[in-house]
This record gives sequence, structure tokens and C-alpha cells, in this order.
Amino acid sequence: MTIRQEKIATLQEKIAKKQEELKGLKAQLEEVKAKKAQQDYKVLVEYMEQNNLTAEDVLGAIKG
Repeated sequence: MTIRQEKIATLQEKIAKKQEELKGLKAQLEEVKAKKAQQDYKVLVEYMEQNNLTAEDVLGAIKG
């Protein structure tokens, strides 16, 4: 194997490793986004319950 071939192989290995890391980070990001959405929904529902609001009330306020 020539020096250039070794460099190419090394770079390909590094790329593969980074791609795996990226996949892991993307999975973590999706998990965090899902948890945030659940928490946001919980807060919204609690607010609606405390203020006796229906979904129609909220949508009406948003649409103006």
C-alpha cells in the first residue's frame, strides 16, 4: 500500500467514525426534541385546564 493509499484509507476510516457519531447525535437530538414537545404540551394542557379553555378557545386566540 502506498502512502497515498494509506492516507485515503485513514481518512475513510475517520469519515466513517464521524458519520457514526453524527448518527448518534441526530438520534439524541430527536429524543430531546420529543421530550421538549411532550413538556410543552403538558404545560399547555395545564394552562388550558387552569383557565377553563378549550382547544377551540386557544385556536381562536391564535388565529385572532
